[in-house]
Amino acid sequence: MSAGVRAAAKVCNQHEELCSRAYNDVTSISTHASFAVTNQTKPTKPGTQFKGINDQLNDGVRGLHFNIMQGSSASEVSLCYPDCTVNNGGTLLDSLKVVKAWLDANKNDVVTIFLEGVDTNASPAAVVKAFTDSGADKYALMGKPESWSTLETMIDDGTTLVVFAEDPNIAAANSKGYFISYKGTVLKLEGPFKYGEEWTCGPWDRSTESIMLIPHYIVQTTTYGGATYDNMPYPFNLGTTNGYQYEFHAVSCRGGQSIWVNFMEVDFYDQGDLKTPTLKMNALPYDGDNKKNFYPEFFDADPDAPIASASTHAVPLSTSWHVALGACLLLSLFNALRI
Repeated sequence: MSAGVRAAAKVCNQHEELCSRAYNDVTSISTHASFAVTNQTKPTKPGTQFKGINDQLNDGVRGLHFNIMQGSSASEVSLCYPDCTVNNGGTLLDSLKVVKAWLDANKNDVVTIFLEGVDTNASPAAVVKAFTDSGADKYALMGKPESWSTLETMIDDGTTLVVFAEDPNIAAANSKGYFISYKGTVLKLEGPFKYGEEWTCGPWDRSTESIMLIPHYIVQTTTYGGATYDNMPYPFNLGTTNGYQYEFHAVSCRGGQSIWVNFMEVDFYDQGDLKTPTLKMNALPYDGDNKKNFYPEFFDADPDAPIASASTHAVPLSTSWHVALGACLLLSLFNALRI
């Protein structure tokens, strides 16, 4: 390389600044029932997303939630929400092939899969086989680390897929240890909620959990196919739910818990504006950002970096301003956290 020519900066999950952050110091968007796609203009079935998994990853989603259930036989695992009679998203194997192909083409990104279902009827052996048959296992992080590595280290090591399993039998089924149990690792907050309910931030009994997952989506009770369901998607008011309420929910729960907000689980991720508050949570520049904005300085600023984000140049407020700001925030949170 000739003198004076600077090598291209490395990026991790689309941002150079995230490379030095530990995995559990990053906030990411995750999609609830990522596979349960429905048509936005002419829906023929209920769904939680308008775009498929490949588009989600291309758009910056870094957490995928797979509700695993037994398929047509014990050797098959299906992805269904809320069950396979409503939205059958195909097999776990097919979705993992999509993830694996995307990771093949995007070496500088870390993706997380949540295998959901506390008492799933899916065969643990069949779940393991889906990972090996798809080839996704080659990227999997092996075992729960004592402390989380930086994104750059994970990328350099080729361990760009983290898999959490909600069912302890699924977590224990993998002899290589790349199904990390929710228990003791993932603090899944209360939710989902129904329209008119308040977002809440419990449970408050965290022990060794180091990853915070916040279900930020609304469900409704409705009838489909002659059966009544209490947890069907609510595809209304998305500009609000996936807008300022997303930000208030994340910030308030971060204030109430002692670990970072890592995944905000949403429906219809492409509706509203999830990008701006997620950038804010990560102390990254966002549209409309300027030095006059006050936003918490979550990470130390690079003294040699150009002035680009208010997040890295926040000026501490006086004590009186802190008191006034706190009072306003408490009042705003009380009102804004109502759905």
